Amino acid sequence: MEIITSLERIDLKSYKCGVALGSFDGIHIGHQTLLMNLVDVCRKNKLKSVVYTFTNHPRSLTSSNGAPSRILSEKNKFDVFREFDIDYVISVEFDDLHRNLAPGKFIEDILMNKLNMVYGIVGFDYRFGYKAQGDINLLLDYQRQFKYELKIVDAVKIEDEIISSTAIRKFISDGLINKANLFLGRKYSVLGKIVRGKGLGHQLGFPTANLSIDEGVVLPKPGVYYTKCIIDQKIYYSITSVGYNPTFGENPITVESHILDFNDNLYGKEMEIQFYHCCRGEMKFSGVDALVKQVQHDIKTAKIYFNI
Repeated sequence: MEIITSLERIDLKSYKCGVALGSFDGIHIGHQTLLMNLVDVCRKNKLKSVVYTFTNHPRSLTSSNGAPSRILSEKNKFDVFREFDIDYVISVEFDDLHRNLAPGKFIEDILMNKLNMVYGIVGFDYRFGYKAQGDINLLLDYQRQFKYELKIVDAVKIEDEIISSTAIRKFISDGLINKANLFLGRKYSVLGKIVRGKGLGHQLGFPTANLSIDEGVVLPKPGVYYTKCIIDQKIYYSITSVGYNPTFGENPITVESHILDFNDNLYGKEMEIQFYHCCRGEMKFSGVDALVKQVQHDIKTAKIYFNI
C-alpha cells in the first residue's frame, strides 16, 4: 500500500482506478463494507484501488465548533487500511482549496484528471465540495459525462441503529466499550509511545506504562478498563486507567496500563492498547491503602475476565 499525502504527488493517470471517498474515521463496519467492495471490484476489473481521504476532519475549517475527536490516530488509520490490501491511500489536508472547490470541479479536477476514476464508491450520506453542496445525486448526474460507474453503499445497521463514526465516538466517551467494539467490528484501540509519568504506580507496587497519545483522539470515559497491550508485536493482558488520578489531587488526564505479571523497562517503546470492557468508573479513595486494595481487586477480576 502506498500512502500519498499531497495532491502534487498524485501520479495515477497511467492507471484506471477504483476510488473510495470519505473521512473513514474509525474504519467501522460500514466503512469496511465499502472497502471490501472496492478491492473486490478492482481485482475483478484489473483496476488500482484508491482511497481518497483527509488527514484532518473537514469540520476543522467549516464549523465554528471545530472538528470532532478522532477515533483513530493517523498512523493507526493507515495500519487498518493495510489490512484491506488497498493499492493507494491518498490522505491529504482538507485546506482552503478543498473548502472552496466547486463540487463539479472536484469531480473533474481530482477524481477524473488526477485519479482517472472509472469506478467510484461512496456512503449514502457522502458530501463534498464548497459548503458540502456535492452529494450522491451530483455524482450520479456526472456519470454519463465522465463515463464512470458509481456504487452507493446504504446505511449499515446493528439492532436498528445506523453505524456511524458519530455514534461510536459517543459510545467511547460514555465508556460503552462493548458497543463501540461491536460497531467498529474490532477492538477500539489507542496508539502511542510509552513515556515517564510520576511513578505513582511503581511506588504502590503496580508499575504502569504511561502512554503519550496524539492530541484530538477520543478517549474513553474516565475509569478502569480490561485491555490488552501490544508491544513489539507481542500481546499482553492488562488493566488500563484513563483519568485524572483524583486521589492525588488535580492532574491532567492520563492513560496508564498495568501489564499483568510483567515488569520490564518499556520507556520509548510504541504501544497499542486494545479496550475490551469497562471494569469500573474512576474513583477518589480515602487513602493509599484503599487504592491499593481496589487495584488488587481490579487485577483479580481482569484475570477472571480473560480467563488467565
